[in-house]
Amino acid sequence: MTTTPTPFALDQCAATCCPVKTQNAFNALIPHPQPVDTLEVEEFREVSHHRSNVMKFLLQHHEESILDLSAITDPKERALACASAMARGVPIILYADLPTDWAHHRKGRADVLVKDEHSKKPIYHPGIIKDRPVLSATTKNEQGQLTGSLTRPFLHQARLSANRYRIESQADSLLQLAHLWYMIQAAGYASTEAWGVVIGADHEDRTNGCVISWMNLNDKIIRAFSYTGTHQWRKYSALSRYQHEHRFRVRVATHALQQSATGRCPALVASPVRIPECDMCEWWPECQSSLTDDISVKIERSPLDAREIMTLRNLGISTITDLTTMDIDQLLPTYLPRVAHRAGAESRLRLAAHRGRLLATGTRLERLSSGPIPLPSAPVEIDLDIETSASNHVYLWGFLVHDRREKDSRPVYHPIHRFQSLNTSKELDLAEEAAGWLMEYILSLDDTPVLVWHYSTYEPSTLRRFARTNEGSMVLAWLNSFAQTHFIDLFSTVKEHFFGVDGLGLKAMASAAAGFSWRDTDPSGLNSQYWFSDAIHAPTPELRNAARTRILEYNEDDVRATWALRTWIRSLT
Repeated sequence: MTTTPTPFALDQCAATCCPVKTQNAFNALIPHPQPVDTLEVEEFREVSHHRSNVMKFLLQHHEESILDLSAITDPKERALACASAMARGVPIILYADLPTDWAHHRKGRADVLVKDEHSKKPIYHPGIIKDRPVLSATTKNEQGQLTGSLTRPFLHQARLSANRYRIESQADSLLQLAHLWYMIQAAGYASTEAWGVVIGADHEDRTNGCVISWMNLNDKIIRAFSYTGTHQWRKYSALSRYQHEHRFRVRVATHALQQSATGRCPALVASPVRIPECDMCEWWPECQSSLTDDISVKIERSPLDAREIMTLRNLGISTITDLTTMDIDQLLPTYLPRVAHRAGAESRLRLAAHRGRLLATGTRLERLSSGPIPLPSAPVEIDLDIETSASNHVYLWGFLVHDRREKDSRPVYHPIHRFQSLNTSKELDLAEEAAGWLMEYILSLDDTPVLVWHYSTYEPSTLRRFARTNEGSMVLAWLNSFAQTHFIDLFSTVKEHFFGVDGLGLKAMASAAAGFSWRDTDPSGLNSQYWFSDAIHAPTPELRNAARTRILEYNEDDVRATWALRTWIRSLT
């Protein structure tokens, strides 16, 4: 007796997400977490005000030729409305759920559909909105990107620009566009040239709004490693690369459904591997239960990638114990050809093994030298840490001043900030204020020696950038000159004398070595960018003030951590 295959469809996120997520979703024999619409998750990841601003801009400038389907809450009704709008030839359709393509297992929603205005019959190009820049300036011998703007959204209005699409970091967007294009093709409204639109956070000017990047999905621009071709690295089109990923996930889903129907837990087509995506995946608890001592879970710093992990597993090495007892030299002749996609694969493996040996003994931090560690000192020492927004504008300069001339004195925190939307001019004004305050304070000390400590090179390199940008600023020029001889990078000393299982970042070092802890439960530079967005965009004064307080406490803890780590290093004998 044969059973009718269960119909299923995958959205555009599936091809760019972990295949284990697809496998779990179609395995009826394991507990399922609360259902999550991956399209909604994808939208949540984008900053909502950017997406809504793009939509509002399009609605305001194309009022007579646009249809917004966001008010329709039922996805099936929205898909019917979308199909009707395409049949009528509506020029621009927003929030467009496309008709499900059951035959090819595809469902999906385009942020925008743009009609080909030069076609006699309705032809549409899919578009997606991303809350990050997707363009960079072209370099020598690079071809410019075909772009338009929100005021000129149609293909015939696009022109070659002096920018290029960031294919190295934005390839996933093209695979998602390929998925949507195939759906439009199945509905009968696709162009043969397969164009798609990415609307990033790149701005032409306020009048024209965000830049639209027109991408030909047939262009071979996605670089991927080939294990079967004559040349190891090959370039693929978005359509062909997408088809490869989509076919695999269809096979994974089909196998999971078939095995589940028999009442026994299906054999794995895709094995779980700990990757960054796991942090936001509802299935992580299920995967984690099978990866107790797995290398991909235990080695969190400079982790091996999924293919490196799978190669080791195929060679019988899965756990930290396996990793620490293996003979690397004996393994390399078999291992290296299988991981030729990674530069420095041997050193990456040896580094992972080093971390594994420390983990096996419960050691988080290893000293690479002996005896006291020499650090310069001064009667007055200042710790400096700056914070930047998601748009890479510096909005906070945090100083921790320790006047060591007075016995038992404690460091005092002094922040200089702007909790407002910044541009280059406002950012420079804030930098001048911070430099002016520091110059005035140091001059008030009457030639008392001062050292300014920072962790890594970001602070001095940012200062040099500001000084070059505003060459007429006396205080920035002074501070840039002062930094050449009075700024000290604590990280360079740490890197010379220590090896850390969790890396040598400030949070890892200050915690493991000096026992320092941050007040925030989830401190990170990335999180602080979200807090800054809340500090200026949150709907109520209470929420904005709470976000500002959180940022200031986080920045203060950063500079106090540098101070605590330096104090601990000086205590070593």
